[in-house]
Amino acid sequence: MSVRGSLLAALRVGGLVSLLAGCERGCARSWLDQHGVGPEGPHAPGSPALNATDCPDGLARCSDGVVEVSRLAIVPQPCRGPGEQCSCPWERVVECELGCVVDGIEIVADRSRAAAQLCAPAADAGPVARPEHAAGECEDGQLYRCTGGQVVSCAEHAVVGECVRGCFAAGAYLDDDVVVSREAAFAILCSR
Repeated sequence: MSVRGSLLAALRVGGLVSLLAGCERGCARSWLDQHGVGPEGPHAPGSPALNATDCPDGLARCSDGVVEVSRLAIVPQPCRGPGEQCSCPWERVVECELGCVVDGIEIVADRSRAAAQLCAPAADAGPVARPEHAAGECEDGQLYRCTGGQVVSCAEHAVVGECVRGCFAAGAYLDDDVVVSREAAFAILCSR
């Protein structure tokens, strides 16, 4: 490159730097806001929000006889839309014929298993567990845990049943902040 070409290139770069330096404070911020990235701009679909609530995928819940599963989403904060746009989305899976095993419970479960695990079984559904009495392991915050086909009562530190068809998911558990009978724990944690 010639000296003249180098000089022109340097002037162009210098002009660009001067132009950017002459921009009022906040040019980049206002550009980000206008493109839905900042807190003031419209949050267009697909644009990342700086303040947001991450909504999980893979949760299932049963309430008032209806099983729902969570959907992956991001809700910008603060949210300025109606209530349904400002809360994490849940998709209705099924209305349970006999109601929920336990009303208001939420577990980690695949969509394909949610109804089978959370809807109350029919009286003639047959057993889902056999009584057992042995030591079992749990983690903090767990009420019941299913491992290797065995349901453990965490409060008793004992295996209280063995699932006839194994656990619905390896390491499935129920949090200790819900009230669940032993039979309900079997119905939720054992594969049906």
